[in-house]
Amino acid sequence: MWRRLTPLFLAPLLAASPVAARHAEPLGDGWMRFEVAAAGRTLAAAMPPQLIPAQTLTIVIEGDGRAHDRRGRASADPTPDKAVGLNLARTWPGPVAWLGRPCQYVRDPACTPSDWTSHRFSEDAVAMTDAAISVLKTRAGASQVVLVGWSGGGVMATLAAARRDDVAGLVTIAAPLNVAAWTASRGLSALQGLDPADLPPLAVRQVHLSGALDPVVRPVTVKATARRLAGPQGQVETWSERHDCCWVARVDEIAAGLDLQP
Repeated sequence: MWRRLTPLFLAPLLAASPVAARHAEPLGDGWMRFEVAAAGRTLAAAMPPQLIPAQTLTIVIEGDGRAHDRRGRASADPTPDKAVGLNLARTWPGPVAWLGRPCQYVRDPACTPSDWTSHRFSEDAVAMTDAAISVLKTRAGASQVVLVGWSGGGVMATLAAARRDDVAGLVTIAAPLNVAAWTASRGLSALQGLDPADLPPLAVRQVHLSGALDPVVRPVTVKATARRLAGPQGQVETWSERHDCCWVARVDEIAAGLDLQP
């Protein structure tokens, strides 16, 4: 059921960290995937072990993964076949970490299919993500974060940003920011949980990108919500991309659009 690489214990650098992490797995290019305790649950995360301390840490949040099979039934394991969020993180400039969604890449006995289907954006799921963001921020020695989310990870990034006071920027990519409108447009059952469409405008610099060729999250379902959240100074654009391609090739352009310089 659970697809995991052979677990290794952390190198001395990680073991000496003030924040506990478990079951480290090398990903290549100096990256290490590990587990963090978050609001009583376990989430997968990754970062380069030689991360240079900096004031700002970018955290890229993974998409929904394999929530359902091709027949619309809840999958046995939500771990994505193609981790677009992780690929974005490994390409993103500057100090960066990646954060998985509940029940992806981990063996958490508390997991149930509702965690990655009907309640994927529940208060509990957002609380887990919020707690894990704090863990990664502490590990990196940062004082603020930039939250980046692809697809459903963009919903999570937005919901987390709304409850934190240390977010310097928010980027969403192909994210169904109006969850109710998105499920209706897809003919899906309504999800039980939180919806960025219900949030007030966020006082943080924002970039919200949709794909003109994206049949999964159509720009028309999210553009109004993105514009309201971002305010007049935010970047809300539709690019000629599909849902899962080819955002990674445009990471430098996406990051530059945030423009955190005063």
